[in-house]
Amino acid sequence: MFAVGLVWYGLTQQTSNNRNPPAPKKAPTAQSQISNDPVTTKEASDKRLNQLADGSVEFLPAIEISRRIHSANTPKDSLHEIQALLGTYRFAFGENPVGVENFEITEQLLGKNPKQVVFIAADSSALRGNELVDQWDTPYFFHAVSGQQMDIRSAGPDKTFWTSDDIELTQ
Repeated sequence: MFAVGLVWYGLTQQTSNNRNPPAPKKAPTAQSQISNDPVTTKEASDKRLNQLADGSVEFLPAIEISRRIHSANTPKDSLHEIQALLGTYRFAFGENPVGVENFEITEQLLGKNPKQVVFIAADSSALRGNELVDQWDTPYFFHAVSGQQMDIRSAGPDKTFWTSDDIELTQ
């Protein structure tokens, strides 16, 4: 902002004899600077977006990832797919979805977020209600390490957390 003011001051000094000095240029906003952000561009030509009737927007790369969660080769690969899904959320919002419980995080991925962006396909086999579940139909456990890091845990075949068959992905 200081730099914009300094440039504007310099321009007004050069044109002080002119009755109509040029208007200062507006500093770019945070939204206009994020040209790759699918949420702020919302251009009709952006093939990554699909506008829904309710006003929300599907981010198609994330939708595809959400459909691959249970078709991954191994349960650990499923965790990598979820991590990739969270990465698309971070791309749009700059941080992880906020929440303690699985449903809180999943609801944000389902479009209950400030920009109404949907990251999970409604027909994803990993979705049960408003929770992401593992191959054994147990909700995943999410632990936010920071705004940029999220650990994910599956309870494994015994469906009980914190046992030896748990599958975990840490960042």
